[in-house]
Amino acid sequence: MWIPSVFALVLGFIVVRLYISLVINPTKIRKILKQQGIHGPPPKILLGNILEIKKSRNAAAPAPANSSAPPTLHDAASVFPFLEQWRKQYGQMFTFSLGNRQIIYVSDPNLVKEITTTTSPDLGKPSYQQKTLGPLLGQGILTSNGAIWARQRKIMAPELFMDKVRGMMSIITESAHTVVKTWKQEIEANNGGGALDIAVDGYMKRFSA
Repeated sequence: MWIPSVFALVLGFIVVRLYISLVINPTKIRKILKQQGIHGPPPKILLGNILEIKKSRNAAAPAPANSSAPPTLHDAASVFPFLEQWRKQYGQMFTFSLGNRQIIYVSDPNLVKEITTTTSPDLGKPSYQQKTLGPLLGQGILTSNGAIWARQRKIMAPELFMDKVRGMMSIITESAHTVVKTWKQEIEANNGGGALDIAVDGYMKRFSA
């Protein structure tokens, strides 16, 4: 008779852990953010705001190619319509949920600058990145947090001073002209045959390299 009891105990433990991870912890984080004046759309249990995001993107889907409607502008509002909607509703800083993961959206330039230039150990990479990417990337600056992240950032910072960046401007400009020239050649090769979609991700990888 002890086997069913052990099974029930293990099952109960798993249920409690899932409840804490999926419900209690996200609720606790959102409560702390709300106390600091950071609000956002109310999440659904387990799903967060995923359904709202999907609904917003479907509503903003581009018109078919043969449609007479004007083409969608390539801006953040057309790619991430839910962010633009929430920004108008909650301001330049708000929080939303992807499942049990809480995301803070910041669009105020001064605050973004403060976040990206601080050396505080409290603002490294999220801990979940270390869990998911750590086995592949180790404790590099892309995945580390806390004191390790702050030390690596301090080592890298001198290479990003304006004087050194200014010295690379000619290379950056030349690379940008090469990308634009390639796109123009693709457009000309299309012989004016209507709209042309260019997959920019590959070009951007080569440009940044």
